[in-house]
Amino acid sequence: MKLSYTILYVKDVPSSVAFYEKAFGLKQRFIHESGQYAEMETGETKLAFASNELALSNLPQGFQEN
Repeated sequence: MKLSYTILYVKDVPSSVAFYEKAFGLKQRFIHESGQYAEMETGETKLAFASNELALSNLPQGFQEN
């Protein structure tokens, strides 16, 4: 078994990317033009951020927003 993605749902994707770049030295791999989805360069397992708006469409049963 191989873990390919970890997706964190966040309020502000670009700000989360900027924080992880500054705090951990990670590099942005991809950011969608909408600013609602991004991936970081983290080796084999991708770290991704998706907006809470995408969570609402991807998780119709709901989710706990923090």
